[in-house]
Amino acid sequence: MMERTVTIAKINRGIVIDHIPAGKALLIAQVLGLNALARDTGDIIAVGINFESPSMGKKDIIKVENLSISRDMLNMVSLIAPHATITRIDNGRVLEKHKVEIPKLIGDIVNCPDRFCITNHEEVPGKFLVVNHDPITLRCHYCETEFFGPLIKYKEKHLTRR
Repeated sequence: MMERTVTIAKINRGIVIDHIPAGKALLIAQVLGLNALARDTGDIIAVGINFESPSMGKKDIIKVENLSISRDMLNMVSLIAPHATITRIDNGRVLEKHKVEIPKLIGDIVNCPDRFCITNHEEVPGKFLVVNHDPITLRCHYCETEFFGPLIKYKEKHLTRR
């Protein structure tokens, strides 16, 4: 079989989210609101799926031009891709590169699945304790409902311009 090489163009300024488990980039793009961001700003957003990776077998990658990422967004990425790396680029050079870390406490970035929870009926921001890392399991601070996997519903957020 012929070896193939696929690359995504470099960005001059922005962020790169790398080492995303294969098939998870589109979920990250959705919850970060990248489609709306691209439409509103005209900036380049590149999503690569199923790239070869010596350490992961297959991986996804996202490059977002002219944007920075907030702490909430880092937390959201860490829940979807716990081993991802975030690289901040400026003038074509790496300014900062680090692995995401799953925090002990998650703010208002997911919805509690308990329909009777106060966060689903009143203007109360969600707060969740991370009780397990594999699989990622959360416990609601208010109703104490524990949930993981497909029950984790992310609130759409947007990255902020730099």
